[in-house]
This record gives sequence, structure tokens and C-alpha cells, in this order.
Amino acid sequence: MGILSLTSHEYWATVSGGSLKSLENQEEALAQWGVTAIEFRADLIPFDVFEKLITRNKWRVPTFVAHFGIGANAKHAEKAILKAITADIHGCICHSRSEILYDLQQACISAGKSFAAAYHSQTPMTLDEALQEFDTQEALNPLFRKIAVRALRFEDALAIIEATQRASAQGKTPTVGAIFGSHRWARIVLPHVGSAITFIIAHKVFNEEGGDDEQLQISEVDNLQKFRLLPVNA
Repeated sequence: MGILSLTSHEYWATVSGGSLKSLENQEEALAQWGVTAIEFRADLIPFDVFEKLITRNKWRVPTFVAHFGIGANAKHAEKAILKAITADIHGCICHSRSEILYDLQQACISAGKSFAAAYHSQTPMTLDEALQEFDTQEALNPLFRKIAVRALRFEDALAIIEATQRASAQGKTPTVGAIFGSHRWARIVLPHVGSAITFIIAHKVFNEEGGDDEQLQISEVDNLQKFRLLPVNA
């Protein structure tokens, strides 16, 4: 199965939880729906549960491990990623501002795993900041470039939409934009401006510093796809 082309849009799923059973139930539901890939959020899974999860050698779809720990949590990220790359997974996703980002990148490359350095924040970004972040990630030769931030105002969401459009138009590494919070309308718009992936979840999850990120859920995607088929002038 191909992962990420410059000409198609994909649905990936984010999975987190406190028990192995919960993680497996979410994985099964998402795989049955037909996602392209699944991202297990190691920073939102107890490490003993993560260890049990990662020792499996059968995955329903291509699987990634993500850990966005920085600062005091950088070592936790390193521990999880180094554990993950010994498993039969497709790749790892780290925080682009991690103090040990380059070490993690090299570890993934040496292990033959795909790598991405996504930027996640509960703080909005300006257009110029987002464009600079996409350029910074491009230099890392990642599988994709991603910015996911909380939009507090309409203008905050527009900044990510425009930055995603400009970066995507460059025709370089696939570009992903995402918005946390109540401006979830931007998640519908972003694929139309070149965002390569829509990340969905199996059910509502209160898992981020800012609380419920109002991410798109499986149950909403069918309606989302119908919406995208409407004529532009409807």
C-alpha cells in the first residue's frame, strides 16, 4: 500500500488510551472504516501499555508511533521512539521543536523507518511563522510536513489555511495543516488547499493540554466526503 502521494488525499487515524484493549478496539474500528494509516500517540499511552502494544507483529494498516514530548518530556519521547523502531512499524512522528530531534531522526533512518517532524501547539501561529515552520521541516527530508495548532480566532485558522496552501503549491514534501478547537470548519477547508492528510479519531478524546481538540470522528467523515462533492458554486 502506498503512503502519501502528491496527488491524493488520505485519512489517517490518531489513537490513544489507557488500556491495551481500548487501543485495540479503536484500531479495529478505524481499520474497518478504511483509514490509510494509524498513528499511536505514545505520549498519551502509559508506557507499560505501550510496551505491550509495540511487541505485536501484526497491524491492520500501516502503523506509526508519535511522541510530541519536548523539554522535560524529551527523554520520554526518546525512550518511546527507540522502543518503537525495533518493532514492525512504518515510521515515527516527533515534535519539530524537540531538543533531540536530529538524534531521533537519525535513529529512524538507521532503522529504515519513515520519519516526520510535526509541529503541535495549543498556541496559534501567524502566517509567516507557519511558512517558516514548513520550511524548517522540509530541510529534515520528512515523509510529510505538518502544523497542528489551536485557532482562537477566525484569523488564526485562516493563517494556517493560507500557509498550507502556499507550502503545498511548492510541490515539495506533502503538507498537512490541522486546527484544534472550535474552528473545526477549517478541517473541512484544508484538503481543498492541498493538505495531504485528514486525521480522525474513533471517538471524542480529551487528551491534549487544551482539553477536547474537537477532532473529526469516524461518524462525521461520510458527511464530510459528501460535502466535498458539492459544486463550488452551490
